[in-house]
Amino acid sequence: MALVSSLACVGSGLETGSGGEFPPVDKTWPEASCRIPSCRAKSHARDSKFQLSQAELIVISIVGTEGHVTPAAVPTKKQVATAREVTRWYLATHYRTVDEPGMPAMFCDPQRVGAFAIERDAVKHGEAAELFSLLVTTAMFQRLQDRIVMGILRGIDPDSAHEIASMARLLCLADECECPHGQSTEALRLHCDLTKDLERGAGVCEANPMVPCHLKRHTVVLRRYGHFGKMPTSIALALKEQGAASLPELRDKIMRSVHDPHDRALALEAALSRAWRVSQKIASMFLSAVCNPDIALDGVAPWQDGIDWSHFVVIDTNVDLFLATVGYRGTMTYDGRRAYIQALARHIDLSEFGYRLQPYNPRIVQQALYLFMSVANRKPLARDCARQGALACAACPSSVRQICPLRQSAP
Repeated sequence: MALVSSLACVGSGLETGSGGEFPPVDKTWPEASCRIPSCRAKSHARDSKFQLSQAELIVISIVGTEGHVTPAAVPTKKQVATAREVTRWYLATHYRTVDEPGMPAMFCDPQRVGAFAIERDAVKHGEAAELFSLLVTTAMFQRLQDRIVMGILRGIDPDSAHEIASMARLLCLADECECPHGQSTEALRLHCDLTKDLERGAGVCEANPMVPCHLKRHTVVLRRYGHFGKMPTSIALALKEQGAASLPELRDKIMRSVHDPHDRALALEAALSRAWRVSQKIASMFLSAVCNPDIALDGVAPWQDGIDWSHFVVIDTNVDLFLATVGYRGTMTYDGRRAYIQALARHIDLSEFGYRLQPYNPRIVQQALYLFMSVANRKPLARDCARQGALACAACPSSVRQICPLRQSAP
């Protein structure tokens, strides 16, 4: 199959195959090599809820041996309808419930995150220490099921948790470190070869094996990859290197130097992503918690004003599972998948569901897709319809029932 990338505007409306059905899933579909330009939101997100953005008007075309062209970036009518029904299910079943995973309230609950739990009112007021703790804890949620990560967090003693989640303490440890590889983000990336000796249960390295640095302690405490002990210190150093003494100060610097709301969102995401193991996903998860009014604690988003919060979408393996299930054939870059979720969301008016939501909010649509496809997260939830058996499945629309990972059949 030859790969040809072409950029073409497709006009308004939705592209659809025959009968509006899902295209078949092809796991060998190549990733397009072109770059999708970002869409600059010139108006507030809520005022442009039904207009396709520039990024959503891009078509990435794959030309096969038979010469047919398949649009890959614009959702079909069936894909939009399915995403809408999944969103309806999520809002009616799990939105803002006490045990919902992946939302800011989870980080305030000691029963779920142990000594890393943050103060609800402090986050709502945008206090620096709580926001830093939130970012570090958020960065733990990668490459493992949420329940496993929460078990790790609950198992960390309070003294270690408070040290790992404090920017001031981490910077002091970096300054006092005898190894120069722990004193800058560049040195952490290029020269620190931190790992774990699994037999001894100890953090080790070859660069300075005799130095008992805090990174070696942290990598044992965090119980993740051998190099994961670099993550908390790297976040603190990344802020310091950008001339910010705290996360609120970083935001203020960007607000002063960048004037477009969408460009500010891009700048914040890029600034956080300078840290070790802080990806676009982790940055978006944190930034949506403090910017997005429908995600933030009690609807109070301290960083909401002046930032295009619709940019922050969290793409994980569960969202990818939904994309594969409905036959998504776009580029697999993070930006490409985000643009597709934003395109879906532009055709789902959330105000219709009666929850006082912003009409256009791709992070809410993404949260619905994530939770719907996550078997591990849904099974423990008391409100999940899977606990009601086959009768609940029979009441679901067929488009949703046929892709539900927990669907049940009547005996």
